[in-house]
Amino acid sequence: MRRHFLGCCVILASAVALAQAGCSSSDSSNGSGGSGGTAGSTGGTGGGTAGSGGTAGSGGTAGSGGSAGTGGSAGTGGSAGTGGTGGSSGTAGDHLLISEVGLEPGTAEFIEIYNPTSAEVDLSNYYVADNSAYYKITSGPWNPQGTPQTDFLAQFPSGTKIAAGAVLVIGADPGFEAEYGNCPDLILASNGNALNCGSGSVPAMTIPTNGSVGSKSGSLISNDREMIVLFSWDGSASTVKDVDYVTWQAAGASFDDNTRSDKTSVSGYQADTARASQKPAVPSPAADGGVVVAIERCGIENGETLSGGNGITGHDETSEDMGASFKTASTPSPGTKNSCL
Repeated sequence: MRRHFLGCCVILASAVALAQAGCSSSDSSNGSGGSGGTAGSTGGTGGGTAGSGGTAGSGGTAGSGGSAGTGGSAGTGGSAGTGGTGGSSGTAGDHLLISEVGLEPGTAEFIEIYNPTSAEVDLSNYYVADNSAYYKITSGPWNPQGTPQTDFLAQFPSGTKIAAGAVLVIGADPGFEAEYGNCPDLILASNGNALNCGSGSVPAMTIPTNGSVGSKSGSLISNDREMIVLFSWDGSASTVKDVDYVTWQAAGASFDDNTRSDKTSVSGYQADTARASQKPAVPSPAADGGVVVAIERCGIENGETLSGGNGITGHDETSEDMGASFKTASTPSPGTKNSCL
């Protein structure tokens, strides 16, 4: 009986031992698998504990799959591409434009400004000039070089405004009404006096301290080679802001430093397009027979660099391909938006 009892105890102990061993092996496998999920090296340790633990080690390989997520961080590097947005910082036609210039005969001379934006613009701090020394208004002296008494730098009268989508005309000769049958909005006059026109009067552009209007009306705007710049200045800053610019050069004519703007070497300014690299409008040969000739804008700042310049919205106004933007008009239409715009 005792022997039988001891035998039963031995059998029972063996069964318990076997059960514990089975449970231990199962726990070790599961535990190592958890380690394997933590890191591949821990998974390797699990592999050492049991063959099945080794399988958990391959679970560690899955962990290295997590490092593929690091590859995802490379995508962050892609976000650096957003820096490229700087290239689109400007928009063509996001400011006032010179839309038409009457060249000849003398009584037909005028400058037309167009507002392509959706907002009214106050012109109180805006100016027009036809000489590359216009930026000297900030400190003086205004001493334009070229043909005497034919240059101008004038300011819009305080409170002058141009509505969204509208045009405004500056006449350059008292004969404007006889030429076109209507009146300009403003007049360039060396004496600063208003012009009698129609049943009323046309205000004169203001002559600032560092500015002037030549006395040779009818010769203020050159037929063959010239520049017109529309710019803004608040009266105290050390630099001006270009708003729009056009230069032209008839076939066979040559330009000089006065007829093209380049402020590259002037303190406080960004580099402009070099004079020799500018692309002028090309009016038809001078019509000395009295035929009315103008250049009119049909393109909105073709080829213009829209950032990094001296423009009021950051453009390089001297970089426009004016030969592509402007065409010759034998029937000018001052005061009416160009049909080609």
